[in-house]
Amino acid sequence: MKVCKHTYFLGGDILIENNELTFGRLLKSMIKQSGFNNFDFYTQLGIAKPYFYEIIGDRTNPPPPEKQFKILDLLGNTDDKTKELFFDLAAEARNETPADISKYLKDNDLYSSIRKDIYKKRRK
Repeated sequence: MKVCKHTYFLGGDILIENNELTFGRLLKSMIKQSGFNNFDFYTQLGIAKPYFYEIIGDRTNPPPPEKQFKILDLLGNTDDKTKELFFDLAAEARNETPADISKYLKDNDLYSSIRKDIYKKRRK
């Protein structure tokens, strides 16, 4: 889980406890601020109740990237700083590149140019 030295607030809620900010804690606060109740949220997201509670309780990894984008779509207006934090926390827990960055790289066909750069540097 991500350990922070900063204090983050979302809708008046403090998101850090014992200097640890987690994906589940952030998501729970985002859902609360959006006005969703948990049942409506996980039903519209298309996940089972036990899985939802595992996610917000930080007992399992955050959902895969396609569900991360769906979460943000469901929650509506989310500021850029919160989105960045959302994607960074999910990526860290999943040991992946943040979903928004991966999508950008794919959508802009940057994989091949990055690979060329990687292989070019390895040859040196």
